[in-house]
Amino acid sequence: MTTLADAGLIDIHTHYRPVGWQVPGGERPRPVAGFAKEKLENLPGLAQESIDGGVGLRALSAPVEQLFGLDGPVETAAVNTVNEYLADAVRERPEVFLGLATVDAFSGEAGAEQTRYAIEELGLHGIVLDSSRDDRFLSSPEAFPTLELAARLGVPVFVHPVAAPQAEALVKAAGRPGNSIGRGLQNGASFLSALHADLPTRLPDLHLVFTALGSGALYFVTEELAAYRQRSADGAPANIYFDTTRLNPWLIRYYADVIGVERIIVGSDWPGRPISAELVRDALDTAGFDPAAQERIRVGNARRLFELRAAKNAEAA
Repeated sequence: MTTLADAGLIDIHTHYRPVGWQVPGGERPRPVAGFAKEKLENLPGLAQESIDGGVGLRALSAPVEQLFGLDGPVETAAVNTVNEYLADAVRERPEVFLGLATVDAFSGEAGAEQTRYAIEELGLHGIVLDSSRDDRFLSSPEAFPTLELAARLGVPVFVHPVAAPQAEALVKAAGRPGNSIGRGLQNGASFLSALHADLPTRLPDLHLVFTALGSGALYFVTEELAAYRQRSADGAPANIYFDTTRLNPWLIRYYADVIGVERIIVGSDWPGRPISAELVRDALDTAGFDPAAQERIRVGNARRLFELRAAKNAEAA
């Protein structure tokens, strides 16, 4: 059985959908990277694919946008139902899956309650939230209760891209990559909003993971992130991470220079991107990382994130 302690590769960015899922109210569920729902629902198949590819553990997530649409209120009861399904799936295959609970972080105290239920009662390992919803980003007061609780509980927060308001125009102008760049805009803006709200200082135990789509925002804050590291008592970077979607060696190398090797997490965006131990090794070799840095990126950083809760509980005891 693969555990956090002996996993050789952890993928933080893997999607799923509950079997037979229908949006409350009868709307059609949003597609995920153009893949059929049968693939997203086939967790036994994903488990075998992971084993065959040498992926030790995969953190499953189903962001609010992909289950409930782009905007509007989301019922906590429906969110809890999704997370109950996820908890059952993880309990059935703990040797392959971790669970990131679906949370509507922009619903104020309701988002915090969704988080509490998913972590404390269902035993999930972290949360996934949308980059933005109803024109709100991580800097919004509505998001703070969820982020504050995640920091207190010691669980990672995966901030997933959502479609940009002008997505249709972007696709018309640039084809399918136009949609991706729009989603990157929302993810990057969410990252910048977290810095604008000074969340790394206000919530030092909050660990935020963004995606490669949002990495363009790093251009604007390289000096700010360097200054934060210099101010920190132990010289550690801010608790902000980026994943490796697309496994671009040169982007991963850039991450190392800007946010540090300690803040890079493997994320595939499955089913949109294939991943295997071999593909990850080849990318990190091409980027020029030594064995110690490769181990951190492949598994060490993610392991530390998913062990935060246990460490907090042990400290409290």
